[in-house]
Amino acid sequence: MKISTLYSFRRCPYAMRGRLAISTSGIKVELREVVLRDKPTEMLEVSPKGTVPVLVLHNGEVIEESLDIMIWAFKNNLPKPEEYELVKFCDENFKPWLDRYKYPSKYNDCTQELVLENALYFFELLEKKLEKNIFLFGNSRGFSDIGIAPFIRQFAHVDIDRFLNLKYPKLIEWYEEFVDWQGFKSSMKKYPKWVDDQPVVFFP
Repeated sequence: MKISTLYSFRRCPYAMRGRLAISTSGIKVELREVVLRDKPTEMLEVSPKGTVPVLVLHNGEVIEESLDIMIWAFKNNLPKPEEYELVKFCDENFKPWLDRYKYPSKYNDCTQELVLENALYFFELLEKKLEKNIFLFGNSRGFSDIGIAPFIRQFAHVDIDRFLNLKYPKLIEWYEEFVDWQGFKSSMKKYPKWVDDQPVVFFP
């Protein structure tokens, strides 16, 4: 049986949520772990933009965006529009502030106070949702949890003590559950850099 091929990079939150969506949906793919400073020619040939994740389906179709990979993985259980929109909001309105929080020396267009103000606005939204349910849209992990949690984790790991002392107890509880989830731990297994002619690595 032919299977699809996923180019990924373990620490990238976009690639992370792609792997999580695939594993949660019970789909098996060939995993090719990429080193971003030495991207394989095979990946660049199918996706010249050079970012991960990239999913090459067994029929040759290429999916280049993590959100589209998630939709593909959840094709038998598509997210509700409000779940999808919350993930899009994360990408478009939280991620730019996350970048400025994590890499302040790269940006000189705002103060750290403004960065935190905008980041915490998103945390407020998540906290209100988590006051009603264990997860963002109910009592089981869904599309939006998988799509957003890798970015909250990235924020938290910039200064974990600061994060754990924020006034968002439900969000912190949700984050701690995520990083302790076996599905997440399995998706973060270390693989060697992919090179042509090496044995196929299957994921999950």
